[in-house]
Amino acid sequence: MKNIRVLALVVLSFSTALFALSIPKNHVVSTSWLQKHINDKNIIIIDTRKEKLYKRGHIPRAVNLSKKVWFKGQLGSVPKLYDTPAQVEELFSKAGITKESTLVFYSSGIKNKDFADAASGVWTAWIYGLKKSVILNGGFAKWTAEKKKVDLKIPTVTPSDFEVESFDSTDVASLKDIIQAIYDDNIQITDARVAKFYRGEDKKEELKRHGRIPTAKLTPIIRQVKKVGNHFEFLSKEKSRKTLKNGGFGIDLKKPLIVYCNTGHKARGVWFVAKFIDGMKNVKVYDGSMVEYSRTLLPVETGEPMD
Repeated sequence: MKNIRVLALVVLSFSTALFALSIPKNHVVSTSWLQKHINDKNIIIIDTRKEKLYKRGHIPRAVNLSKKVWFKGQLGSVPKLYDTPAQVEELFSKAGITKESTLVFYSSGIKNKDFADAASGVWTAWIYGLKKSVILNGGFAKWTAEKKKVDLKIPTVTPSDFEVESFDSTDVASLKDIIQAIYDDNIQITDARVAKFYRGEDKKEELKRHGRIPTAKLTPIIRQVKKVGNHFEFLSKEKSRKTLKNGGFGIDLKKPLIVYCNTGHKARGVWFVAKFIDGMKNVKVYDGSMVEYSRTLLPVETGEPMD
């Protein structure tokens, strides 16, 4: 009898693994994929738009965790760093997230940079051990354009007892890492902002100095999507990789890469594309980004690069 029970447990474990929900290798799901799996018990759908937009209509079962909740950490005078373990535990528990959850993040999809809202959620989930996290391609705009069901009802969520069990620092860069990269030709730095920030022509008050980190290439997040009808979708892998390479003046896809912006928000978007769509092996987000770097005495470059 004991052997029969052991055999049953083995079969059950195998069956669970066999029929567990699989996600695409590039961590991007389509609206048809989500519609097919929308009622799977381990699916948690996360709307990253502002609460007022969420309340006007959202994908059924979606909970609202807007952009701002992913930037609650702070180090001294540097705001908007990634959430602490305690903050993540509280946030994920209230959303009913468990370690078995598959997280589907979506943004508005109406601007060429708003997928960074969803990518910020994926990055946070990733560094705290939730590897089955994906982005809905085209966001809410594509979902509604296809006339799929929209709900006004706020779902009742059963809180979980989520606990942080790991922290993956391999995708997080510190100021120390940036300093090393400036003087190491084998480590690349890239700027996910638009050109005016890169050249130091902005007047953003959060920045104490304006410009870019030395050796940084310019790879704006907005280049990684294309407009389709009324929404934006990711570029294909081939086009995305070509865009990052920028004719040899951009990123070497085989070398380690650190991405930054002003607060780490857009950097998380380029991180997502480089890591999952383009298949780069070593990509980090400098989460302090220019808000932190501009407060140091380290060099800042402005204008057009010399090479």
